[in-house]
Amino acid sequence: MLKVTFNNGNPAFYTSLKTAVDRYFKQNGKRKTGNIQLYSKSILLILLAGCLYSILLVAPMTPVLRILVSLVFGFVLACIGFNIMHDANHGSYSSRKWVNETLGLTLNALGGNSFIWKQKHNIIHHTYTNIDGVDDDIAKSPFIRMCRSQQWVPAHRLQHLYTPVLYALSSMIWILFQDFEKYFRRKIVDRPLPKMPVSEHVIFWISKIFYLLFYIAIPIVLTGWQSWLLFFLCMHIGLGLTLSIVFQLAHVVEETTFDSASGDAKQIENEWAIHQVNTTANFSADNRIISWFVGGLNYQIEHHLFPRVSHVHYPALSRLVQAECNAFHLPYNTLPTFKSAVNSHFRFIRMLGRKP
Repeated sequence: MLKVTFNNGNPAFYTSLKTAVDRYFKQNGKRKTGNIQLYSKSILLILLAGCLYSILLVAPMTPVLRILVSLVFGFVLACIGFNIMHDANHGSYSSRKWVNETLGLTLNALGGNSFIWKQKHNIIHHTYTNIDGVDDDIAKSPFIRMCRSQQWVPAHRLQHLYTPVLYALSSMIWILFQDFEKYFRRKIVDRPLPKMPVSEHVIFWISKIFYLLFYIAIPIVLTGWQSWLLFFLCMHIGLGLTLSIVFQLAHVVEETTFDSASGDAKQIENEWAIHQVNTTANFSADNRIISWFVGGLNYQIEHHLFPRVSHVHYPALSRLVQAECNAFHLPYNTLPTFKSAVNSHFRFIRMLGRKP
């Protein structure tokens, strides 16, 4: 396994930043976990998802209406992932461990697996962000070339055109293939998957069975296979597009940097926190509506620096992070609007599609 290390001998930037952030929470008497706004939003999103699912099963509707409701249902599932699952699996939703572990299983309710996701996301992605050869989030080759160090193939000339289609299919591929591939290979890219306790094996298989039951079997029985197919495809299009776009805007844009790792060892020249700042970007920071739906993941710089702090605090922390970045002469990558971030992402993808 490739060993990647950071220059953490004198982490001056993160030490100064953490001091400022800890001071903020102490002076304002706030906990770093969620609050009533997050809890009420969670209830609303879960109820909305339940209502939409029930309507799709029992209400007569035209194909066009079924398509629209299924797309919205997929979008709401993504919002549950952003707001509830994401905070819970980072341990930042609540100060109570059992609450985080229970709500982390909302990922399993969407079809994924929280144990595998924690290894892939919390440990690998958050440690080795944008390091080709280690970070699974940019390991889409040969289908999508996401950084210059990845091998180019002729099909990449068109990747800016077909990438949205792959994004639309991504949640289906993740749930029906990639989880099983990681489960049986016991690896995420080159990193071994830790040994799963018996309870996690049981949860994995029960979750997959419930996915087949609630997203395939019951809808087919109640609506027929044609209506189910329309629902299933459109739900995943809404879910996959939403998840992919939001997460890709955080790292795969023109403003961020990449590194690559091969051989036996790789030394990153910066401390870990500076690496996070260089490889991450915010978008639509002033848009409260987008922040509400995406669970603060438009503040990805703050999230990567403080993943165990709930997203409800990111707007306030962003001022502190930006001030520290200025003091240490570091970039603070932020795109003003959602549109500008999407444009930056696809310009970057198109540029990478050209033959080197």
